[in-house]
Amino acid sequence: MKKLLTLVVLTLVSLCIFASCDKIDSILFREGLYFTSNDDGTCYVMGIDGFTDTNIEIPFTSPDGDRVTSIGEGAFYYCTGLTSIVIPDSVTSIGLGAFAGCTGLTSIVIPDSVTSIGRFAFENCTGLTSIVIPDSVTSIGYGAFYSCTGLTSITVDEDNTSYQSIDGNLYSKNGRTLIQYAIGKKNTSFTIPDSVTSIGGFAFEDCTGLTSIVIPDSVTSIGYEAFRGCTGLTSIVIPDSVTSIGGAVFSGCTGLTSIVIPDSVANIGFGAFYNCTGLTSIVIHDSVRSIGNRAFYGCTGLTSIEIGDSVTSIGENAFYNCTGLTDVYYTGTEAEWEKISIDNDNEYLTNATIHYNYVPKN
Repeated sequence: MKKLLTLVVLTLVSLCIFASCDKIDSILFREGLYFTSNDDGTCYVMGIDGFTDTNIEIPFTSPDGDRVTSIGEGAFYYCTGLTSIVIPDSVTSIGLGAFAGCTGLTSIVIPDSVTSIGRFAFENCTGLTSIVIPDSVTSIGYGAFYSCTGLTSITVDEDNTSYQSIDGNLYSKNGRTLIQYAIGKKNTSFTIPDSVTSIGGFAFEDCTGLTSIVIPDSVTSIGYEAFRGCTGLTSIVIPDSVTSIGGAVFSGCTGLTSIVIPDSVANIGFGAFYNCTGLTSIVIHDSVRSIGNRAFYGCTGLTSIEIGDSVTSIGENAFYNCTGLTDVYYTGTEAEWEKISIDNDNEYLTNATIHYNYVPKN
């Protein structure tokens, strides 16, 4: 994911700089910053050059007198020496990956003028310990604070109509979506509030300190990469209320030893348990119809799996490199097993001993 974002942002920045060389006069320079005019009296910060200072103050206007209203996509991408930045009150939006990889950034003040914070805006800003969301912000893109491993507190102005903070974590205003857990906290366990129905994408990603998380029965969906890289996580119970498990949800959770997919889940997403090397057993109930590509890829510790007879398809590489898999307990008949569409590179599954007509113990 990080490599993909790197390519996307660098491509976007390159396109911004070079795609319209015939209009190069629209790219202005001031105090090490590049600006691009919107041709309406406003402009955005598009990048930085000759970076030497650790502290930067973005001006209200460009050299051409245009009002600075936006920090562009990837504008400060991986400026690792940057420790602090002042954003003027004229700015209304912070773009995709604007400060991604600014590992030296320890503090930032988002002014009341900002209404939108883009996807991955502060991704991997490992030096940030706290952040305050003003009342003006109405949109926060997914992964905005992804992998901010030092972040211990997210505070939201109480007058904000779109978001709120509960115990230093970021939620939707109605409390139904847990958007971002402050993954730098020292807690080893966390109970998600009963008001939550959805766990957002990247919400706990790279939170290595948590060993257990309690998901309440109110939760129905778990977003993309929600718990990816939570290497300390040893146990988690997915309640029967959950109907959707997104892609790569538990990818890289090397501490997990067992998992039960509840009756309510119909599909196991792409890479859901990718490289969960500590997993030794999995129970997939009868409700599950499809197991996505790379779902259990690299689960080298997996020795047995229970699969319900409702499964109709198993994706490519779903059990690739599951070198320890020896036994598959299938609740259907041999004839039903033969009807399952099993895609390429699942030899460790198909070469295991299949126990047909298995009756689950519970």
